Amino acid sequence: MDYITFQTQYAKRYGVNPAIVLHTLTYFVLKNKKAGRNKYEDKYWTFNSYPGWQEAMPFFSKSQIRTAMLVLRKKGAIIVGNFNKKGYDKTFWYTLDPILLQEAESQDYWKKRIGNSKKPSDKFATPIPNNEYIYIEPY
Repeated sequence: MDYITFQTQYAKRYGVNPAIVLHTLTYFVLKNKKAGRNKYEDKYWTFNSYPGWQEAMPFFSKSQIRTAMLVLRKKGAIIVGNFNKKGYDKTFWYTLDPILLQEAESQDYWKKRIGNSKKPSDKFATPIPNNEYIYIEPY
């Protein structure tokens, strides 16, 4: 059974959809940091196209993901860059605001979730129950 996971404090600050997207971005940024990959400008990044993000979050439309990313960017939760090798490749790269990254790195939830990840390609681990997070069971 799959669950949607996000932190309630971020849902209050950014909205539910952006909080879910932020949770997903946090996972991938921390995974890349642990693996030592996608480091640019002293930050660890993750990247994907909107169709690619939709594969990771199939319950959202591309438009909903784009809107959530814009909200997170405008409110300073994420930083957007472009570190693509080809000039015509406009795929965005994302990282967390340094304060949010530091918060995530200090939380037992993320330490356990990223620490228990077995391989770089796994996208989602089983959520660990924590009353700071909301789990929504899909229909």
